[in-house]
Amino acid sequence: MKKLFVFLAFVLLFGCSSKSTTSFYISPKGVDTNNGSLESPFRTIERAKLAIQRLDNREQNIFVYLRGGTYKIDKTVRFGIEDGAPKGFQYTYIAYPGEYPVISSGVSINHWRLLSNYPEGFPKEAQGKVWIADYPKGVDNFYHMFDGDRRVDRSRKDGFSIRAMEPIGFDQKNRRIDKDRQYVSARSMNVYFNEDRYQLKQFHFEDTDHILKPWNNMSDIELGFAPVPWTMNLIPLEKIDFRNNIGYLTLESNSPPGAKKSHTKPWIENALEYISEGTFVNRKGSKKIYYWPKEDRPETSLVVPTLKEYFLLEGEIDYDGPTDTPVKNLVFDGITFEHGDRFSWTDGHKGLGIQHDWDKFDNPNAMMRLRGAENCIVRNCRFTNSGNSALRLDLYCQKNEICNNLIDHVGHMGILLCGYGPGTKDVNKENKIVSNLIHHVGTVWKQGAGIFVWQSGNNIISHNLIHHVPRKGVGLCGVRMPILAKRECRFDEGSKTIRWSEIDADMKRRNLQYAEKLSDLWHQFTPYLHARNNVVEFNEVYRALEALGDGSVLNVSGAGEGNVVQNNYVHHIASHASGVLRTDDWQRGTIFKKNIIYMANVAAIVHKGFNHVVNNMILDCSTKESIRWASYPDEAADYGSLVQKNIFYESGDSIDFYRVSYRASEGITLPENASTDNNFFWCVQSKKPLLNHLKKYRAQGIETHSNVIDPLFVDFKNGNFNLKADSPLLKSGFENIDIKSISLLADYPEHLKAFDVAENDRKPIFHRQKSNGGQLYDFW
Repeated sequence: MKKLFVFLAFVLLFGCSSKSTTSFYISPKGVDTNNGSLESPFRTIERAKLAIQRLDNREQNIFVYLRGGTYKIDKTVRFGIEDGAPKGFQYTYIAYPGEYPVISSGVSINHWRLLSNYPEGFPKEAQGKVWIADYPKGVDNFYHMFDGDRRVDRSRKDGFSIRAMEPIGFDQKNRRIDKDRQYVSARSMNVYFNEDRYQLKQFHFEDTDHILKPWNNMSDIELGFAPVPWTMNLIPLEKIDFRNNIGYLTLESNSPPGAKKSHTKPWIENALEYISEGTFVNRKGSKKIYYWPKEDRPETSLVVPTLKEYFLLEGEIDYDGPTDTPVKNLVFDGITFEHGDRFSWTDGHKGLGIQHDWDKFDNPNAMMRLRGAENCIVRNCRFTNSGNSALRLDLYCQKNEICNNLIDHVGHMGILLCGYGPGTKDVNKENKIVSNLIHHVGTVWKQGAGIFVWQSGNNIISHNLIHHVPRKGVGLCGVRMPILAKRECRFDEGSKTIRWSEIDADMKRRNLQYAEKLSDLWHQFTPYLHARNNVVEFNEVYRALEALGDGSVLNVSGAGEGNVVQNNYVHHIASHASGVLRTDDWQRGTIFKKNIIYMANVAAIVHKGFNHVVNNMILDCSTKESIRWASYPDEAADYGSLVQKNIFYESGDSIDFYRVSYRASEGITLPENASTDNNFFWCVQSKKPLLNHLKKYRAQGIETHSNVIDPLFVDFKNGNFNLKADSPLLKSGFENIDIKSISLLADYPEHLKAFDVAENDRKPIFHRQKSNGGQLYDFW
């Protein structure tokens, strides 16, 4: 009887398994005129899609099994509404058990020959070592070359400098300025006036080593630079005026070159004069490839990419209207994508860059792109070895799941959720980004994040392991108020995405007149900021903020309200950046709680605005500041943030727990402006900094119930940050944070874990900042 009960329960619980199923098979060795069976497989996914469309009964679960091997594609595979499954069913494209299918747009390079006719300026040390080949047939241009599972570097050379520009605030717009050395700056660091946009296409340089040359193929040469510390540009040159030391770019940069101090040096890329061992040069004009292999001959596995976007799940997008129709119920399981090309800015891109031009709005620059998709799943896949992003979810994307994937060695973003710009159309939401291993993203575009959420809300981002990223682990962002308040501008970041007709109609419906004060306007515009109510939890992030500057590991900026960042473990952060967790400019209503921040060379938390910091562990972070208190321009008073029940722990003998920095709006977001109390402080080797801290801030009316007390960790030295059962903090209301529940879930595929870095590569080599020595790198 018991066995019968269990069987009946199984049937009731998994009754959907009794639905009819159909299976098709594809193989790199197949033929599209076959019948698609295991014995007679198709060759292409397009043919499998057609077979599904021709079925008389599509109300069933369908499996398309991809046999192992490499599938070469030269155009994007599009999955439209007609390719989706009906409600209650799924169409699954899945790796055949035990096999590993790979999707690649790489085209082999053939007929290499040793270069014997050396152009002017060719380096002597390269003579007899550089090989040349023609572009493969059908390839018009490319930015990257791959040797199997490795991206080959392009030639690169630094050694010159871009002269700094002095930004002049808009409030000084009537000041007479030298536009060769100064510019009127918007809050974004872009130029403020349309007539000054020429400053975005020129740079003044110093070049005593004569790195810059009068190249006859100038448009093949790209200038890489960070005009501000938090982003970079890679733009082709147009011409160089050596008499006046002015260079000109073919495209506008996001800010004038040299707009703000950065430790990132400019460089020249793709010049034949600077080819070195292991690098290549491609010349579009002559369609020639030059390569200096590390061995005697070029590898036989060299390929160049033909695509940026591989799979596109695309519904019907009603961009200017209220209703999009998504493709539904598709599943992709166990597939590897590699050898994607790099995205590049184009003429007219200004205004379409999402925050700080870190990426472009609604752009085909990821190997898999969901654009109008619902209830779709991407799991157990690998996205690797590409100059581009891995995944992006654009415009209408709801209830999709991105889980158990590996994203490694990609040029830009790991995963991007990019909704519609500010307006009333809020349809990018309720997605789950769960248990993904993401490392070495942003290998080309150094602003690339592990996971970046722009104008997308109510998402769950949990149990991801993110490391070796140039800037953010996870970012939640939208359009900041100074952009929204400058309605007439169409060339600042995100300005072209703003849906003014919707905002105007909604303001009229709400019987509101646009406020004059920026702080009041912010409250009016908050409903149009859709990156709200996201939950970022149980993620482990380390070795972030590895390149560029400024920024933070988990960052919320210009987003909506209600975002929760909790139960994350962030550790071993060595950088020149701002902080580990940060609520940045124009952000309110965020809570950081129950996070563990361990071993960081910068502030554990940067606190701006009305945002809460509760029940976190700040362990052996920068001795200069555990919390950096700052404010953004034009901020209005907004008192009462909770900064309570946090553990501040220092293994050494000196520390400054709070530091006030970057006072753009005085009197706002100071420790005494917040509800700062009931915190726990411990410095193992000395009580002096503890007593000094409490004395200073109790005199200002805060920290009155805070304590100097040993938390009693179970095993601090070995990373067990649980509190012992007899810890007095547990009686004081502190909630234990279970580090074992953080990071990847137990069902993460073992074969994908094998591509992670070695254990000894987890910890960076750095020296923690000491209060009595070293220089704090502060951009402001």
